[in-house]
Amino acid sequence: MIYEEPATVPFFLGTKTGALSLATLVNVMLLGSEHQLDQLGAGLAALAPYGAGWVITQYHLDVARMPRTEEPLVVGTEASAYNKLMTYREYWVDDAAGNRLATMSGAWVMMDLTTRKLIPIIESFAQKVEAVRTTAVRRYPRLPKLATWTYSVPYRVRYFDIDGNGHVNNVHYFEWMEDALGADFLDHHRLVSMDIKYAREVAYGTTIDAAVAIDGLTTHHQIMTDGVVNAEAQLTWQAL
Repeated sequence: MIYEEPATVPFFLGTKTGALSLATLVNVMLLGSEHQLDQLGAGLAALAPYGAGWVITQYHLDVARMPRTEEPLVVGTEASAYNKLMTYREYWVDDAAGNRLATMSGAWVMMDLTTRKLIPIIESFAQKVEAVRTTAVRRYPRLPKLATWTYSVPYRVRYFDIDGNGHVNNVHYFEWMEDALGADFLDHHRLVSMDIKYAREVAYGTTIDAAVAIDGLTTHHQIMTDGVVNAEAQLTWQAL
């Protein structure tokens, strides 16, 4: 079931260039899917009686052009498929002329919010969004395993980083990853694609280390807590 809605990102959510950050772009996409889920009775409120919540495991994103603040946009999403343990969702952002600016695919699981363990997909919720039942498991790009990192930057997990599922909202990982690259890199590069794999939750009050390795126009990232990997990602860039 395809869902689309108009969107305009206010100026105070943009970067100093007037464009969206990676985190804001993903937030805009996710907001569209939240609106669809709420309208169909498949969102957080509907899951609450089951003690369950949606948790992302992986994203793949391609960016043709980063949207700008105050630009009229159309945000779209579709829950494309599901199996016993995962649902797959597609996202896109178009400009007013219908040009596709960004596309994203995500793999989601369900979690018991009390035990913090994964549970099978509640089929009635997948059926509400007309996702297709499949036995296939989608394969996302494999991320390289790096033994050494160029440097790492510590970040304290704030109260305002925690979402309704009781853990760090998945979009904050992008803020740590991009910020760790530094102003000079971000001023002279444009994001082209992103792959991220989430491994473990990050809790309130902890300090994470955002490790970075820069290899030309590819940057590798790892979010760690006390040496334990929480997420790893690879971003590709175009020089400006």
